[in-house]
Amino acid sequence: MNKILVLGSLFSLLFCFSCSNKEKKENKKQTETLKKLPLKYAHSFDIEKGEKYSLLKVYGVGADTAHFESFKLMPAPKAQVPKGVIPVPCKRIICLSSTQLTYFFALDNIDNIVATNSSRHLYHKGMQQRIKSGVVKRVGKEGHFNTELIASLDPDVIFVSPFKVGGYDALKSLGFNLVPMAAYEEETPLGRAEWIKMVAAFTGQEQKADSIFNAVAQRYEQLKSLAANVKKRPTVFSGKMRSGTWYVPGGDSFYAHYFEDAGAEYIFKDDKKAAHPLDFETVYATASQCDYWRILVPNPIGYNKGAMVDEDPRYADFKAFKENHIFACNIRKKPYYEQNAMKPDVILADYIHFLHPSLLPGYKPEFYELMK
Repeated sequence: MNKILVLGSLFSLLFCFSCSNKEKKENKKQTETLKKLPLKYAHSFDIEKGEKYSLLKVYGVGADTAHFESFKLMPAPKAQVPKGVIPVPCKRIICLSSTQLTYFFALDNIDNIVATNSSRHLYHKGMQQRIKSGVVKRVGKEGHFNTELIASLDPDVIFVSPFKVGGYDALKSLGFNLVPMAAYEEETPLGRAEWIKMVAAFTGQEQKADSIFNAVAQRYEQLKSLAANVKKRPTVFSGKMRSGTWYVPGGDSFYAHYFEDAGAEYIFKDDKKAAHPLDFETVYATASQCDYWRILVPNPIGYNKGAMVDEDPRYADFKAFKENHIFACNIRKKPYYEQNAMKPDVILADYIHFLHPSLLPGYKPEFYELMK
């Protein structure tokens, strides 16, 4: 009897071991079917594609690979996917930042956007019309989201800012899929543009995204090579006073990379990646003799050098001001924030036009203009 019990126990153990090994092999096989999407410039996300689903990883601040959020995307109707899985292509999308819309505009796909934030300034005529007609709802801003309205829209996915201020806990508690759009964590212009591939994973437009991005990257690299051969690299600085402080892009920042690619020498040389506050005197001591000055202005139409001096008479003491070398983009006139992430080649051409006029003869800037 004891022998029978022992043999029975051994058989049970062998059976469990066999089942366990089979399960491990099946899981391993399932994992091995995922193939990572090749990315050349972006570092803040990864996509692994399989036959039945894709796995998206969005990394933490600074593209920290030790911390990430993962999302499973499955090509199936919403009613057929398990809880916590996002059905693709998504039919009901909410963008909680107007800067996220740039990728949908580039893909020519706004029909599945059901809501956006309450940004006052949108230039895209199609989106303007959809908001005006009520097809696309405005659901408030960070900290003041209309949770009831969002819930009634039953979104497949909500794209959110990685720099969350408030209001997201309530949305998450309702079980919505909140996907951080961390494109602005990228340190290079083409890194930001490559995020169109992430958005395309939700819209089912992967091939179109590849084609669009490849054309943008090719044009950008051509312009970068053109500017790399200049004999003299003019100096440049950026920004102006805001509420008593001058926020200066770091020497290893996104804008510093832009200036370098445009054949210029960015005057603030440090290893900082983000903008940091300085007082006027510190900026003046470093940048007063710079050749060029780049600014973004959110001012009414007609803003000019005279208006700058009215704001702060000390601006007139800069060499770039005296020599009419200020190139500016007025975001009240141009759809800069709606388009810049997907038009790095255009912005680079604008910069080169001002910094090295002879390199692009006949070129007409799209975003920037010389301030008079």
